[in-house]
Amino acid sequence: MTPSVTIVIPCFNEETALPRCIDRVARYVAAQPLGSVEVVLVDDGSTDGTWSVLERLLEGRAGWRAIRLITNRGSHVALRCACRYATGARVVNLPVDLQDPIENIDRLLETMNEQGVDAVLAVRRTRNDGWWSELTSRLYNGAMHLVNLRKVPLEGTSQFLLTRRVVYQINAHGDHGFTFEGFLASAPLRLAIVWYDREAAVGRVSRWTFGRKVQHALNTILSFSNVPIRALSMTGASVACAGLVYAALVLVRFSFFGGSVAGWPSLMTAVLVIGGFNLLALGLVGEYVWRILDESRRRPLYQIEDALGLEPDARVGAATDGSRAHE
Repeated sequence: MTPSVTIVIPCFNEETALPRCIDRVARYVAAQPLGSVEVVLVDDGSTDGTWSVLERLLEGRAGWRAIRLITNRGSHVALRCACRYATGARVVNLPVDLQDPIENIDRLLETMNEQGVDAVLAVRRTRNDGWWSELTSRLYNGAMHLVNLRKVPLEGTSQFLLTRRVVYQINAHGDHGFTFEGFLASAPLRLAIVWYDREAAVGRVSRWTFGRKVQHALNTILSFSNVPIRALSMTGASVACAGLVYAALVLVRFSFFGGSVAGWPSLMTAVLVIGGFNLLALGLVGEYVWRILDESRRRPLYQIEDALGLEPDARVGAATDGSRAHE
């Protein structure tokens, strides 16, 4: 029997939060028809007792699977791994801290049934996790809109329900720079939105550091939009045209009015501005070149160390590049 929905849960150093999360999910599963809900948890290279907790709490639970990655690869890679092992007709993600509440799942399913869309996004109407998180989220989603990735609202989303067809499309991606927001904002999908109020995770310190946020934003923008490199070309052309116009004005002034041109301040300004643009351009091109190098190595997206609820021959992806992930 194919489950109606698969709940995928990425975990990283969550030995404290996991018992509450698994208990809450178990109560949700028990309230659904038997066999209609599958749960896939991915331990994203935790260094604490997360895997031991999973081994203990998942024992004897039918329809529950767990996968342990060798090293920490980030929540979006963990989600991609979970998607490759999900067998449900629909797939929804859930955070361990339940900031995106489990009650959202029924609302997402209801909206998908009513509107017949490919994906439903849970979008935060309000959030209670601090001004810094809200500010960085706004900047990230604003940057996405600036590069024409506008299908995800400015309020942002971190939870989404996907059809099996969309999951197959995601599984076909083997690139390391893939992000779910970038895919949802750029793919030709029919989307719907469910608004909700996000609560604070009391006593929890976010592991989503500023450096990780910047890297995630670069992955989304550079992997799913050509606007940055096009903007760089247009900026270069504009500066060149401005330089030609200025040279023509200097020539006309000298030809008709004579005299020397006092230009030390303007010369230094031009050198500094154009030099800054050159360094910015070099950095941007370097980001693209690094991604080309990273993909050309064909290193595995993730490596699996252990698994629960999977047959040994079903554990594809131990060194996957995405080509066999959904066979």
